Order: sequence, then structure tokens, then C-alpha cells
Amino acid sequence: MAETHGQATPVKCAHCAKPMSTPVVCDYCHTVGPDAAVADHFTLLGLPRRFDLDTAEIHRRFLALSRHTHPDFHADDTPEVQQLHLQVSAALNEAYRTLNDPAARAAYLLTLFGGKSSADDKSVPDGFLGTMMMMQEELADAVDADDRSEIARITEVLQTQHDGLIRGIGALFEQYQESVSCKAVVDGLLGELRQQLNAVSYVKKLRSQATDAEHAHD
Repeated sequence: MAETHGQATPVKCAHCAKPMSTPVVCDYCHTVGPDAAVADHFTLLGLPRRFDLDTAEIHRRFLALSRHTHPDFHADDTPEVQQLHLQVSAALNEAYRTLNDPAARAAYLLTLFGGKSSADDKSVPDGFLGTMMMMQEELADAVDADDRSEIARITEVLQTQHDGLIRGIGALFEQYQESVSCKAVVDGLLGELRQQLNAVSYVKKLRSQATDAEHAHD
């Protein structure tokens, strides 16, 4: 499947030459495409390369494709066909796990657009680390005091921060899609997206610690 201006365009089935809505399986003869295992996650699920995707639609497409590709349904096929279905099934599972999570979807989309990975750029927005250090100290004090209400408050604050960062990431991707003709603007947006995603990682880690502390005595 090719993509033009973020919209998926079909390819033809090698077996029956009918248009395919995804490279995974033909809508007509149900033949699994040989390129499915190496397609990017968006192409694999027949979705445009956008951040603002409906998780219900992601789930629907994953289930529909999995019904045709699961290895259990091809036990009588040749070893080569069985191996292809194993590869495609694994690729579908990975695509679903990635695109169903907003932060993972954003990180994957960022790499497709040419942005730096978290290993190459560990920067965060100005002032963010100071805020995280303060909240980490507050959480440690609350845990030491076994203050369940304070731990719950911190957990809620971190969830609010996480949700706000994800909304900001969505807004940055919208700006990116409107600015693809200006390299300087694009580079700046990709860098800002990386910073925001790094911030999400910090918040998720601290939120997980707070959640664990909140339920430690349940």
C-alpha cells in the first residue's frame, strides 16, 4: 500500500490482481500478501500516517486482519505459507500494540517522519525536570508517611500531566501536517515532539511508582 498526503492508497493482489485495502490480505481471494511482514505499522493496518486515530478503528482493523492471518487457521498449508502467516501475525500484534498506545504511536510516527529517537535526544521541555524532581520528593515523603490520600492526589496530578502532554503532542502533529513544506519549521516541530515524548516517559514512570504505592496495601 502506498500513501499520498497521509491517505492510504490500495495495491493489487499478486494472486487475483484485485485492489487490496491493506497489504496483509486480499479482500477478494483472502491471499496473504508477501510484503505484509515488512510493511510499516500504519500501512499494515490500512491506516493513514496520522496521530489522531480512533482506537476503536485500530482495534476493529486488527481483529479483522487477525482472523485471516492467525497461524492456527493455516495448519494444513505448506511450511512456507505457515511461516509467512507466523511473520504477518507477529507484525500485526506489534503494529496493534504500538498504534493503540498514544505515546507509542507518537514515538513511532516521529521516527517515520525523520525525528530523533529517545536514544539520540534525551532533552525535555525547559523546567520540566525541576517539576518532576519536586513531585518525586513529594511522592517519597507521602510513601514514607503512608499517606494514602496524598499518594492518590499525586497519582491524579501525574495522570493530568500525562493527558495534557498527549494533547500537546496531538497539536504538534497537526502543526507538522500543515508545515511540511518548510524544513526549518518541520525540524523545530520534530525536536519539540521528541522533548514532549521524553517528558511523557518521565511522567509515566513516576505515575507507575505512585500507582504501585497507592495499591501497596490493597
